[in-house]
Amino acid sequence: MDENRCGNKKCFTAKEGGSLPVGLLSAVLSTILIGAMLSSTASAQNPCDEIGSDCRVLTAAEVKAFKELVLAVKALLPVPDATRYTPNGAIEASTMPFVAETKIPGAVSTGGSWQAGCFPVYPKNSLSFGYDARATQGNPGGKEKDPLAAVQAMMAVVENKIELVVWLRPHAHLVDVEDGKPMDVPDLDAYNIEKSDQFVSWQTGDDNVALHMIFGPRTIKEAETLHLDKPSPKFAPLKSIELIISGPRGEVAALKKKIDRNAFAALLGPVLK
Repeated sequence: MDENRCGNKKCFTAKEGGSLPVGLLSAVLSTILIGAMLSSTASAQNPCDEIGSDCRVLTAAEVKAFKELVLAVKALLPVPDATRYTPNGAIEASTMPFVAETKIPGAVSTGGSWQAGCFPVYPKNSLSFGYDARATQGNPGGKEKDPLAAVQAMMAVVENKIELVVWLRPHAHLVDVEDGKPMDVPDLDAYNIEKSDQFVSWQTGDDNVALHMIFGPRTIKEAETLHLDKPSPKFAPLKSIELIISGPRGEVAALKKKIDRNAFAALLGPVLK
């Protein structure tokens, strides 16, 4: 499910966020990643069989460098207030699939190839973290025994969910073109828009919102984002980072204030030093 193996279109992007909730990505990862990685381990003799002609096995140095990059990104992600939110217990295979893969005995890590070089493919180039609102105490007067009240309480917990998803890419962020102009912000109802040559950010939604941030350059040339026909011998630099934070408006606003944009931007560039 690499993003450029879906009919040469990205499977999960900010502009598709309206039709594909971020929570769905977490659910998909949680259910399929362990099996996928174990399958990769089982077929270690031909680890690129199910990936593509541009696949190659990563060197130990490349695996170490990319794992360190993933952990560095995780360290920069804002964390919700622990008194009101708790991690949803997702396993490492869904939160940081590349890191989880490196811990499987005998696992072989692979990457696809782009113009800039070899790089882990989806979902191993992603991170995904979810947080659930802590359960509230029973309402006075025995209302917690009311089935309708119980359902409403459950819905409140679901609506208060917070999720953060990150994609690391070896190429500029691909944007659409409309009437000859790049659509740096694809959502027509976007607000809180900020834009420069190396950064773009916007927000969508009312009570429950999604904050999108793109670090690095953007391009309208799809050819720059497509895979090669054969493996690249070099390891690609990190060219762009896409971050999406979804949840209640106030919580997302608080998390946005915690983001160190300079630190994220500083990660762009060579991964293998």
